[in-house]
Amino acid sequence: MNSYSDKMKKSEDIYQLLKKLNSVGWKSIRESSINRIMYLAAVLYSFRYPNEDNILQSQYRFSVTLSGPEDAEIENALINLQSNDVIKQTEEGYQICPGAEFALTEQFNDKKQQWFDDIAYIIAIYGEDKIYDFIFRDPEYRETLQGNSVYNLNIGCDNATVKFLNTFKDAFEEKIQTKEDALDNRQYLELYFEYVFGKILRGEK
Repeated sequence: MNSYSDKMKKSEDIYQLLKKLNSVGWKSIRESSINRIMYLAAVLYSFRYPNEDNILQSQYRFSVTLSGPEDAEIENALINLQSNDVIKQTEEGYQICPGAEFALTEQFNDKKQQWFDDIAYIIAIYGEDKIYDFIFRDPEYRETLQGNSVYNLNIGCDNATVKFLNTFKDAFEEKIQTKEDALDNRQYLELYFEYVFGKILRGEK
């Protein structure tokens, strides 16, 4: 992929993510948090839409670091946004500059807008600490970290985390006693996380 195109797409993603997080009360966000949330968004998309192409998979290459999943190009996207006076960096993290706008290309579609909305909503409900607990206990991340792998984390539908989440899916849907298509995306994710977080945090397999 062309590096300029890749940087611009990530810039669009980060700008939109910051806007969504602003709307649920996050006024600033650190680079490490951006990496973690983008990773979470990518993995959960593969879980939620197993029969669709992942809208983030072709753009992101997450590697394992001790501070969490990291895509090296996210830093360049942040620099790009700063150089265009769209965001600024403070002691608390990155913030959107007052009155700033970042023009979106035609490639930034409504599906991605809605998905970032849903991810911000889940983060607002469960909070930063629990989301980070989920990521650091994430099977794909942990297996790769323990194996000292230098390869990129798998964010496709066959990754270890999606397989793990799917082990609870039937029991979850039986528990809520409703069909999946009777819930909108946000309701499904909210109820699923309420059900599965306890199992993940207890290390259940």
